[in-house]
Amino acid sequence: MVLNMVFDKKIFSNSAWMMLEKFLGIFGLIFVNSYMAKYIGPESFGKLAFTTSIFIFVQTLSWFGAQNILFKRFSENTQSGINLAISTQSMRFYIYLITSICVLVYLWFSSDTLTLIFGLGNCIASYFIINDIFTIYNNSQLISIVNALTNIIGLILALVLRFILVLVEADAYTMIFPLILLAMVPLILKKNYFYKKNLIIKNIKNEKRYNKYIFITGGSLVLSTLSIALYTQISNIFLAKFTSFSDLAIYNIAITIGGAWGFINISLITSYFSKIYETSDNYKEKKYLRQIHLIIIAISLFILIIVYFLGPWVIQKLYGNSFFEASKLLPFIVIATMLSALGTISYRYMIKFNAYKYLSIKMFTIGLLAIPLSYILIKKYGVIGAAWCFIITELISLTIAN
Repeated sequence: MVLNMVFDKKIFSNSAWMMLEKFLGIFGLIFVNSYMAKYIGPESFGKLAFTTSIFIFVQTLSWFGAQNILFKRFSENTQSGINLAISTQSMRFYIYLITSICVLVYLWFSSDTLTLIFGLGNCIASYFIINDIFTIYNNSQLISIVNALTNIIGLILALVLRFILVLVEADAYTMIFPLILLAMVPLILKKNYFYKKNLIIKNIKNEKRYNKYIFITGGSLVLSTLSIALYTQISNIFLAKFTSFSDLAIYNIAITIGGAWGFINISLITSYFSKIYETSDNYKEKKYLRQIHLIIIAISLFILIIVYFLGPWVIQKLYGNSFFEASKLLPFIVIATMLSALGTISYRYMIKFNAYKYLSIKMFTIGLLAIPLSYILIKKYGVIGAAWCFIITELISLTIAN
């Protein structure tokens, strides 16, 4: 029993750095975004959220399921993971280019100028995001301190720029520049660190082999990752189309505040799975899994109590009366975030056993289910329906679908 409660210090050290990075990033953005939301108003803020949701699909498709594959490969064999990551960058770029052009053409014909400009900003930011293999590498090697420090630098620059833009009362479209800066600066810094530490020798023959491997293996996962993006973002799209951009803004603020603590879950899960993937000891594996489940549940209950009592006050102080409706959604979002984290544990554990086909079928089914569920609930209950959809899909994904 004593051994069961012995926690790996390296795991928690790495988790602490990941948490610090996400804490500063999320809460820094919450304060600045609240300032920006008050400035540009719910309608424009909703348009920014809408284009961000669309480009999440672009990023997901461009990665082609490679994120979890690379993390697993980095953890098992670092040099092999590096070769795989570097060799498949061109493939990700071409997918990104094609899908981005399609999205921008759609926005050109179907939206106003401000929405299109926000789309362009998200398009440029997405380019840097889909090239960031270095975050995955650092997390797998338990050196998340590099991610933390570089992201903090990028965050500070983005926050300063956004604050200046609001201070000088710049036009709403200028808010794309901090968005781009936030993605670009950390990538450049992490890339420089990575190449100083590792000698990379490109081999065209191996590059073709690695691309084929990602295409086959990632092809099994891309459907599931796209499905995850679908059932987490479909409510944003339906809110924009069937209610208003203002309702979308309110829902996104609830997601931001109610799910802000989710970085703790992801940091712990990521660090734990670097060890779970590494070990072949069944006893250690079960110990790690038991610990991470109990930790996630305990943290979630604690956050739920805080949000219940302090949520309305936080929304009022940060965003003002125009966004107060978001406070009613916060408990729903906290519960859904907990279910999502527990589902992530199952998802990553199945990857250890190469259960790519099952995950594809499962997530595709959940994604399909989310479309009519989100449509019905949003049409009938509006923004509250979107929150209920979030909970129901995560619950089904965690329980029945497993």
